[in-house]
Amino acid sequence: MMDAVYKYEAKPYSMKFGQVPIPEIKPDEVLVQIKASGICGTDHSLWHWNEAIANSYKIDFPRIFGHEFAGVVAQVGNQVKGIKTGERVTVNPILYCGRCSYCAEGIINVCDDRPFLGTDYDGGFAQYVAVRSQNIIKLPDSVSFKSGALMEPLCVAVHAVERVKPEFGQTAVVIGPGAIGLLMLLVLKNMGVGKVIVAGAAPDKDRLQMAKTLGAYEVINVSEQDPVSIIKDITNGRGADVAFDAAGHFSVVPQAMQMVAKRGRIGVTGLPAKPSEIMMTKLAMSEISLIGNRAYELKNWLQAAKMIDGGLDVEPIGTHTMPLSEWEDAMKLLDQSQGLRIILEP
Repeated sequence: MMDAVYKYEAKPYSMKFGQVPIPEIKPDEVLVQIKASGICGTDHSLWHWNEAIANSYKIDFPRIFGHEFAGVVAQVGNQVKGIKTGERVTVNPILYCGRCSYCAEGIINVCDDRPFLGTDYDGGFAQYVAVRSQNIIKLPDSVSFKSGALMEPLCVAVHAVERVKPEFGQTAVVIGPGAIGLLMLLVLKNMGVGKVIVAGAAPDKDRLQMAKTLGAYEVINVSEQDPVSIIKDITNGRGADVAFDAAGHFSVVPQAMQMVAKRGRIGVTGLPAKPSEIMMTKLAMSEISLIGNRAYELKNWLQAAKMIDGGLDVEPIGTHTMPLSEWEDAMKLLDQSQGLRIILEP
């Protein structure tokens, strides 16, 4: 038996900590002993559970959530090659089909058949998890388990930045100083983007301060300041070259369209609950590009691992580390917008 946190029915807050059987692996699977597991915003929403979540996820209960984790290989199936017990690993939670035209191009994020660890199958809020071998990502020796658990959201940030293609020395705006937004800040700074401005609302006060600590050129509290005028002032009236929606509010993209220069590019990672109203005339006449970003491609995992191995410090994003048994306290901290990624240790 093992410790785990699992949701037992489709109702708000219906999760508990308890003992469940250790999963039995199939011949092509690996059993990972989890050392660190991050709480994503999706996990937080699944705990709350509402009509929008119920319509978005078809989950068989009970289910162990968690898709951002790292650990040690505890057991290897008899058909698995190239993976040994004791190796330090993280896991790509997208169970891509490997057969469709998108998988053939490595763009597994838009695979035609892509179940997900932590919703469709049991995930990382436990002591052990069974994972098919092709989803195992080996960690460099220099990468801690905490950083390994942060590699999945780092891949989201890497993919978004790569899709939008900012250039050396340009000005970028990141709207939404959550974990993904601040990881975007780190990636942008790492690749040599000149000025990175981070915007957030009043509840994000501490996160905006962290953005400043992590190297943001300027931070903007949109509840008290006019972000468009500030960005225009910083860019001598031109506007930012690129902007990223990491907030997921319906007002963000229309506002970002006022922030960027002509031919500006806006990456959309956030998922708003309500539709956004887009000024199509502005989009066309200023030749603004809206670029959707979903999760990550296969190559982004190697890129993220190399970035951390090369010295990119993502550990400040993991603001709290707590025992798995204190998962509910962790969720309540997130209710209060405290912290970014909370890391649970089984």
